[in-house]
Amino acid sequence: MRTFTFLGPNTAALSVSMGGTTIMADNNSLTTWYFGNGFNDDRLVPSPVIECIEGQQVNVTLTSMRAHSIHFHGLDVDQANDGVGSTSGYVSQSPTGGNIGRVDGYNRFPSPHTYTFTAPHAGTYMYHCHIDTVLHIEQGMVGTVIVRPPDGSMTQAWAGGPTFDREHVWHLHTFDSTWHEETVSSSITSRYRPNYFMLNGKDAINAIDDVTCAITADFGTKVLIRANNVGYQPAVISLGGITFQVIASDGRPLPIPLNVTELLVTAGERYDLLLTMPGAFDGLATISYRDIRNKSTLGTVQTRIKDTSSDFIFNSSFEAGE
Repeated sequence: MRTFTFLGPNTAALSVSMGGTTIMADNNSLTTWYFGNGFNDDRLVPSPVIECIEGQQVNVTLTSMRAHSIHFHGLDVDQANDGVGSTSGYVSQSPTGGNIGRVDGYNRFPSPHTYTFTAPHAGTYMYHCHIDTVLHIEQGMVGTVIVRPPDGSMTQAWAGGPTFDREHVWHLHTFDSTWHEETVSSSITSRYRPNYFMLNGKDAINAIDDVTCAITADFGTKVLIRANNVGYQPAVISLGGITFQVIASDGRPLPIPLNVTELLVTAGERYDLLLTMPGAFDGLATISYRDIRNKSTLGTVQTRIKDTSSDFIFNSSFEAGE
């Protein structure tokens, strides 16, 4: 079951948009920037999932009318395809590009630039713009890369690894609304004070039953949660008191899975979580965003976790009675 938009496998084309609007739960409108058509084709932030297969060549083409790049965070790619503007390819207006990059390796916009690399170990990774990174990440230019096992399996975390029935991608991130009319980093972006706390671009009540966030499945269903902290705050994930397994970190399997009831995920980290749906459960998962010293909670967002087995039994009985 896919509840979000994939690009791939192995070939993706992303254009940059900088005039989008994201409506928050309090009806405030924030200007956001994003790649492609946004996440799940029903929101601008975060960006689509790039999907590829371990060991195969990947081509990701970027088109932009402003200076931007794609950095493949955590993937083992060569320097020329890493997306860091000073040492890698990007899209810009001129060789200097505002002193952000080298002469060879940039493309004059709107000419596209293609990044090419071999997909590394199966797992969960991140991509983001690496031009004026501080502002561009916060504005929403972030997404997830999923590398599938060499056989292309959609139900196994990696070759020889755990299997699952469903998967969710959870982007953990926050907004500081004062940043969202800025076009370049400035004195305003020297301090970050988040006032929106999100999961997959949804905050507050908007996240509780959101199709990409909420986990509704029958008892015993194995759900893989690809948790990707694309924000600047440490975040603690709790699944309503349910014990879950941490099976991988930053695209690599853990030697021994951890059984936990909560997990701290710092900025830029990715964890693969395996949840076996408990019976007769209807509760809320909570993402608690912490200050950078992990001393206090700045804000939270919640989404539903619900066992649907009892609903199915009730509906079947009702229909049989009819």
